[in-house]
Amino acid sequence: MIKQLFLIVNFVSIFFYQLFFTSDVTVKQNIPASIQPNGEVEVELVITKADIAGFAKIQQEIPEGFVVEPIETAGATFSFKEQKLKLIWMALPQNSEFSVKYKLKNVSHSSGKYTITGKFSYIADNERMNVDIPTANITVSTEELVAEETESSSNTEDEESRLPASNNTETSLSASRNIDNVGDNKFKVTLNINKENVEGFAKLSEFIPAGFTASNNNSAGGVFSVENNEVKVLWLSVPTENSFEVSYFIESTSVSGMQEITGVLSYLKGEETQKHQIAATSFSAVGESLASNDNEEEEETSLQDKVDNKVEEDTEDDVVVDNTEEETEIKRTPLVTNTPAPEKNVTYKVQVGAFREGITIERYQKKFNLKDQINLENHQGWTKLITGSFSEYKSARDKRNNLRNKVKTAFVTAYNQGERITVQEALMITNQKWVQ
Repeated sequence: MIKQLFLIVNFVSIFFYQLFFTSDVTVKQNIPASIQPNGEVEVELVITKADIAGFAKIQQEIPEGFVVEPIETAGATFSFKEQKLKLIWMALPQNSEFSVKYKLKNVSHSSGKYTITGKFSYIADNERMNVDIPTANITVSTEELVAEETESSSNTEDEESRLPASNNTETSLSASRNIDNVGDNKFKVTLNINKENVEGFAKLSEFIPAGFTASNNNSAGGVFSVENNEVKVLWLSVPTENSFEVSYFIESTSVSGMQEITGVLSYLKGEETQKHQIAATSFSAVGESLASNDNEEEEETSLQDKVDNKVEEDTEDDVVVDNTEEETEIKRTPLVTNTPAPEKNVTYKVQVGAFREGITIERYQKKFNLKDQINLENHQGWTKLITGSFSEYKSARDKRNNLRNKVKTAFVTAYNQGERITVQEALMITNQKWVQ
């Protein structure tokens, strides 16, 4: 009796778990039941994504004799090649439900019935997961079009990546790591990865010493992230080349002595996760806080020289005091800071100044006749003057061009969740194009 009761409770628990936790991600497809010869119809895919985020892909198999054109991609990169429609997101939209639309064109059929199949793929718990897009049937006919609505019903682990490997197919994977000192306790870490018969989902994990920060340099098409001193690069589909390179930067102003980096490469072989340990690489950190030598600060140093000189000259003209300690105290009074509200998502702003010494916003606005609100930002030892907040790079670019009539050194900066990142990285995340 107790055993039967236990089985019943276990069955009910599994049922409710599947009901509430395995059907969160769904795809519904709205497509007409028929299409006219040489005609076109609109296809809509409605994705309910629950709380998943990050990298994702839609792929559909389009029958021969049909072509597609994008209408609304929800920020995805669209491609159509060899009858495969692909929509790829570096970062999914924030809304829990969103839709994409495209035109389906009949370019060669006068009659017949055809099917469209596909999958929605995403990353969950470092595993590639698939949701089958319900098969759509469409008939070439001269009759009135009637919309057909289909909906997916379950999440499944990626079937393609879980297929048993052929007994005749041998897989191999190896990696070597180089660490180069680029100056001022900043290092470039480069991994040379060699593979054979490895495809689909893959993950690189690198464990960096405590006290170091990391930033992306070349992720080879993967999604780069850093958390708790672990650098991760995730691929839904590992690069097709048998040899490729991944690189990133690490830096610290406080760590010294001998340090080391270890790592793991993971991929799927049949139904099993294979792991390749990457040998530890040692390097020496000097632990000195020197002037930053990265490209951004070099640019700011050279671009801001004239701005610094102009503000200093104007200060001497306006403040009628001797060049004494009292004047020094005036210049180094606490900054008047404008603290913006916490930000979400990727934003673009315009930097109009950067100084080592203290500078008040009011004086800077007066000297350059700036009417815009300016916020102060402390970054890498500089006090930076920032204005504007835009979701599109083009809008920030236009603002920069306008401000250059007054401040010739203004340039665009980028942020993700309030953290400063490179403009290139922001453009990749938001699927936007760089414009001059």
